[in-house]
Amino acid sequence: MDIDTHGITAVVDEAMREEGLGHLRQRNFEILEADLVCRVRAARGGRPTLLDVGCAHGWFLEAGRDDFVGTGIEPDARVADAAEKRGLPVRRGFFPDVLASHECFDVIVFNDVLEHIPDISAALEACVRHLEPGGWVVVNAPSRTGVLYRTSRIMARLGMPATFDRMWQKGFPSPHVHYLDDRSMEAIAGHAGMRVAAARTLPSISTHGLYARIRTDRNVSPIKAALVAATLTAASPAMKLLPPDIKVWLLQVKG
Repeated sequence: MDIDTHGITAVVDEAMREEGLGHLRQRNFEILEADLVCRVRAARGGRPTLLDVGCAHGWFLEAGRDDFVGTGIEPDARVADAAEKRGLPVRRGFFPDVLASHECFDVIVFNDVLEHIPDISAALEACVRHLEPGGWVVVNAPSRTGVLYRTSRIMARLGMPATFDRMWQKGFPSPHVHYLDDRSMEAIAGHAGMRVAAARTLPSISTHGLYARIRTDRNVSPIKAALVAATLTAASPAMKLLPPDIKVWLLQVKG
């Protein structure tokens, strides 16, 4: 893992990444935030506390600022700067190191983060220590049962590994080290003393900003990015009918 904690080296094109992911993630975060409001705020009353681990540009904090008292954690210095400049409460560093031992939250969220953490069990055990009684952990992560993952894995077995390597974000500052499914999530949660209380899917591709998303990787040429974007755009109506590549699991402490 080579996250730019000091703001010195930009390995990926962060401007392209923000442009490419902004529309999709903001749309998905609105869906997820509305779901959480129904589940959490109704039970808690008022504005529950929420910790967004790896909050990046702060899009989820913005989506929930009217319904939750949010705090973000972000290790990447450049991205944390961007979130702070928009007035968002962001702590620089890693979870749970930047938290005091007594700090607890009603909701702890991992949006496209848990799959980057080598020791998932330790992360979820830390969540248990920092959750209020009856609190929730939200894991929003790429799924190994999705159509893109399965297709790219078949291509890799046929001698075309580039797409599969990109799925794992090889060469990125913080590559994927896990792909999850229902069975693995239940096992990992159970080991940490939690249970999967609910699950849902979210859209994984938006044609808006798709070219920029592909060009986040500086090694991809403009021509190749344009071809891939055109192919995925043409296939997007059919892909909506196939197993999605993003899954959300909502966890609670057992008992």
